[in-house]
Order: sequence, then structure tokens, then C-alpha cells
Amino acid sequence: MITKSPLFIVIFMCSFFSISAQELPYLSDIVVPDSIAVKSYPVLRTEFFALSKLNNSSLDSLVLELQGKELIKRATLSENKSDVAKIYLTLDDARDGVLDLLEYILEYTKTNNLSNSYEAALLHKTVLFYNNDRIDEALAVAQKAYDFSLKTQNLSNRWFLKRLMGLLQANYGNVAVGLQNLKEVESIYVTGEVKEIHIYNTDFYNRGVLAELRYSIAKTYFEIDSLDEADDYIEKVKEYAESAGNTDYLDSYLGLKAGILIKQKRYTEGLDVTNQYISNDYEKEDDELSHSFAMKGIAYEGLNLDEKATTSFLTADSLFVAAGSDYYYNELKYIFNYLLNHYKKKGNTDKQIEYLNKMISYEESVGNIKESVSNGVSTMYTIPELTAEKELLIRKLEKEKSTSQAGVILFLILSCIGVIVAIFQYRKRLIYQKRFDKLRVTLEKRIKNEVSSPINTTSATEKIIKDPVPILKSTQADKIKAGLKTFEDTLMFTEEKITLKSLALQVGTNSSYLSKYINDEKSENFSVYINDLRINHVLKLLYSSQKIRTYTVSALAKEVGFSNPKSFSNHFKRITGLSVTYFIKNLEDVKEPMAKAKDDNVIDFLERINKTG
Repeated sequence: MITKSPLFIVIFMCSFFSISAQELPYLSDIVVPDSIAVKSYPVLRTEFFALSKLNNSSLDSLVLELQGKELIKRATLSENKSDVAKIYLTLDDARDGVLDLLEYILEYTKTNNLSNSYEAALLHKTVLFYNNDRIDEALAVAQKAYDFSLKTQNLSNRWFLKRLMGLLQANYGNVAVGLQNLKEVESIYVTGEVKEIHIYNTDFYNRGVLAELRYSIAKTYFEIDSLDEADDYIEKVKEYAESAGNTDYLDSYLGLKAGILIKQKRYTEGLDVTNQYISNDYEKEDDELSHSFAMKGIAYEGLNLDEKATTSFLTADSLFVAAGSDYYYNELKYIFNYLLNHYKKKGNTDKQIEYLNKMISYEESVGNIKESVSNGVSTMYTIPELTAEKELLIRKLEKEKSTSQAGVILFLILSCIGVIVAIFQYRKRLIYQKRFDKLRVTLEKRIKNEVSSPINTTSATEKIIKDPVPILKSTQADKIKAGLKTFEDTLMFTEEKITLKSLALQVGTNSSYLSKYINDEKSENFSVYINDLRINHVLKLLYSSQKIRTYTVSALAKEVGFSNPKSFSNHFKRITGLSVTYFIKNLEDVKEPMAKAKDDNVIDFLERINKTG
């Protein structure tokens, strides 16, 4: 048994050793406070793993990072390699997966023959690839991890991996193999064998996993048109959802059940369930609604209600475009083909070309359009055939317009201009989006780390050469530096009518010295310095507050000290490369005011550390 006294001595002995950052990679740069450093290794280790098990809302990731750093340092010194690996894996979990860190852990555990931790790192890497839609890589790593689990006879990992590979294969690879794996995993939950494999899982948790498995199996059967099997499994999901009061699965049941009924040509029943699914209070994404309206269109067509079918398909198409995702569900090809034929009947050549382009895009994204659509009608298009039909339509369109040479010339000119404008607008949007993304990342880092220095696009070499002024003494420079820091920290730059002279009086120096200091240290003149501070401040306000985003440009200008809205807009564009309105519009996805990140180095750092110690 290890007593407290020797551990206390070990802690202080460790402080005499120096471990470089290279020997302890992927750890926080923040110095570990005494409240953590004085604790014995067993106590600190117990606290660390207990903290790591808290849910995200209760987890203080900064404390976890610093405890992990101290533990890895001590474990490295004592050559406790197993603990080093376990703690690194726990930190990776808290960070939601970091590929470079996982590669390091895999190399470390492999080199030091730590088979359990090596297997766990493979699991982490598989999940990371899966969550980032790197499906081929996820499958490859999952197979490697599964093979390794067979050698180590780790039943828990083996069945988890079989389940994950089943999901990947059913959705992205070999459907038959995927179904087989999913049903094998289902069997251990049905028979209760899972209790001997995942011994720490509760019955409630196991029931939830079983429902998830059965929904995945039902969805896979639905996509390959094995409708009886799909219906059998989705009814089992409903039983679970009703008994557990799980509204998520009740909603998922309605969506898939509606699709099954419609594919079974039970159109009226399918429409009733689809309408229930669309109209319930559960929030849905545009791509989910797009799929539902596609199924409604198929049902209406089956009932010979062509007008309603067309309306539903057009709605499904517009929702798919609005979603802006790569969710190419199977029925999309049927939508595009139906609308193509619809516009053929209408004689609308432009719309025909539009839907031919969409079908080509579908082909390129998903592969060959397969037959097996929901109501039995087959579409066997390939890219060459679609392209040939498109070219034929284009030639027909040009022939119709060739009756007038002037019309042809006008058409060509307008087409060229349209292409040029489209390219120009596309490039412009890309440039603006890159600027916005770069600015958003910069703002996020600055707000996260409490950085207040302005975002300044002025080059350090672009200094304004003025008449020579006396060289500042170090005491004078320090005084001005401190004064400017107070000026920036208290946001005095948001006041109107700030002059070089008035600021010099506040700082306690003269205008010449202050101007010299700003030119030398800030690499800009006084006016640019003040306006950069104001723009930096309004950027942070806009990023952090939804209320501020509702202000007019004039109100925003006044908020940060500009007396002229046009001057404010010009300076905003100079620094960010974007207009004020464009920047605000692209902040719409920032739903809530920025909160301090759990793992950032913020003002309440010591307060939170002291609470743990």
C-alpha cells in the first residue's frame, strides 16, 4: 500500500525534472496550477477519470486537460506507459477525436505493446472517420480493429465493431454483408447475451441500442425494396418507442412507415401517415422533408392525381436544393425523371435541360441510376445517354432560334455574358466566403482567448513618413503603452470626437510622443489606429450578440464611435474586405451568443481550478 508521505515526496522530486514539449505532445500549453500539482497521483488519477465521465454540460474540460497533463507528466517519469496511453485516450474523447493525436497514440501503444489501448485507439479512429463521413477509411480501420479484437478476444470491442461495420456496409458498401452483421448483433440483444459482453450497460441502454439496430435494418430493407421485412422491423421500433415514450423513434417510425406503405402501393394509408409525419411538432431538416414530399408525389401519381403529384415533386426538389446537402436519396432520380417528362409534355426546353443537368449531377454523385423505383417504373439512364439527350435539346433550341440571325447572335451574346457573369459572381462569392470564413475563425479565436488587439490589414512596412520627432525614452514608451492599454481595455475608443491631443492628455504625454509611439509600435497613424480598434470591437459585438445584428448601419456606427455611417462602412470594408450587411447576413448560423469554451484560457480559470482543489 502506498502511503501519502512518499507520494508527497515523489511530487516534489518530479518538479526537479524537465520534460520538453516534444516528449509530451498534444497537451495544453497552460501551466498546471498548484491546486492540481500538489495532489498525490492516485487522488489526481481518480478525480481525472471521474471528471471524464460527466456529461458535456457538467464537464470542465480545462480542468480535465490540466489534470491529464500533470498525470501524463508523472506517468512518463515513472514509466507507467499504460496510464500514459489511457489518459491520452481520455483526452482524445473529451476533444471529440483528433486525428494527429490518435496517430500518436497508435504509434505509442504499438511501440510499447499496449494491446488494449492500441485496440481502443483503433476504435476511436474508426468513429472519428465515420463522424467525418470518411466512410472508406472508417471501414478499413474498423476491419483492422475487428481483426485485432479477434486476436485479443475482446468481446465488447468485437461486437461494437461488428455493429459499426454493419451500419457502414448497409449504407455505403455491401448491403447483404451489412445486413448480416446487423442481424448478428441484434441476436445478442434479443437473447440477452449482450449482458455477458457489455457488462456495464443498463437494460434501458440495451433496449435503446436494439431499437437503433432494428431501425437501421428496417431502413436497409426499405432501400432494397424488401418491404415485408422492412415493415416487420419498423413495427418493432414502434413497440419500443411507445413503451419507452421515445418521441424521436416515434417520429422516425412515422417517416419510414409512410415510405413502406407507399412502396407497397397502399397510397391512401401512406399519404395519411406521411401527413402525420410532416405536420407533427418534431423539427425536421429540409432534406428529410424533401424525401417525404417525394414519397407523397409517388403516392399521388399512383392515385392518378397528376397535379398534386407534380406539386409534391416540385416541393421535394426545392427542399432538396434548400438543404444544400449531399443526401441523394433513391427517390430523387424518380423526381427528376418525372419532372423531365412533365416539362417535355409542356414543351419547356429550358426546364428539360435543367432536369437533365440534375440527373447528370445525380449520376456523378451516386453512380448509375438504378431501376427499382418505388412504384415499379424503371429508369435506366447513364451519363452518356443523358448528355446526348441534353445536347439534342440544346440543338433543337438553337434551331428554333435560328429563324432570326439577329436572334441567334443575341442569344450567343447573352449566353456568353451569362457565363461570364456567372463565373464572375461565383468567383466573387467564393472570395467573399473565404474572407468571411477566415474572419470568423479569427474572431472565434480572439473571443475565445480574450484577445483585444485589432484585426489590422495594414502592412507593417506601410508607415507614414512624417517630420522627424525626438526618440522616445523607454520610460516614456512604457507610460504610453500602459495608457493605451487602459484606453483599449475600457473601450474609450468608442467615444466620438477622440483627437490625438485629447488622447495624449489622457495618457499623460504630448501629441508628438504619442504619434511617434503609435506610428512605431502599431505600424499605423493615429486615425487608422482608432478606426481599427472600433472595427475590431464591432466585429466582436456582431459575432457575439444577435441583438446587435438587428442594428442599422448608422446605429452600429454610432455604437462604436463613428459619427459618419459611410466612414464606418468604408473602414469596415477596408479591414474585412466585406460589407457590413454581407457580414451580418452570413452570421445567421451563429444562433446563440458566444459562450466561453470549456477548454479555453479565460478569466475565470483560477476560480474554476480552486473549486476543484
